[in-house]
Amino acid sequence: MLLILSFVYCVFGFRKQGVGVKGKLLCDGKPLHNAKVKIFDVDRNPGDSDDLLDEKYTDINGEFVLDGTTRELTNIEPELRIFHDCNDDIRPCQRKLVVKIPGDYIHSGTAEKWFHFQKDLFERKLDEDRSCHQT
Repeated sequence: MLLILSFVYCVFGFRKQGVGVKGKLLCDGKPLHNAKVKIFDVDRNPGDSDDLLDEKYTDINGEFVLDGTTRELTNIEPELRIFHDCNDDIRPCQRKLVVKIPGDYIHSGTAEKWFHFQKDLFERKLDEDRSCHQT
């Protein structure tokens, strides 16, 4: 009986959670077209990979809309990852910017409160990284 109750708790304990992000990316004041943008749920447990919630490319105006969900026992830890070549010359791989999304933007199935992000990526920041694998 205890085993059955544990199973039922695990099945129904996983809550549907997600996040919606709308944004616009610029490069030296001009729309940044075709930059890869992704939202992830960061998993801190060893051996548990981060969950991709949604991914797209910016449009001709540098704009994007992402919305994705996952099921987790604990609160998700969402982040926006941006991969781009703005002001990058001929360097290998891409510049990668990671933006943590505050917990008050987490929804339970349908985004009602959107995280808005707009940035000109021309300047290099110390907290940037480089990525050859877009994760």
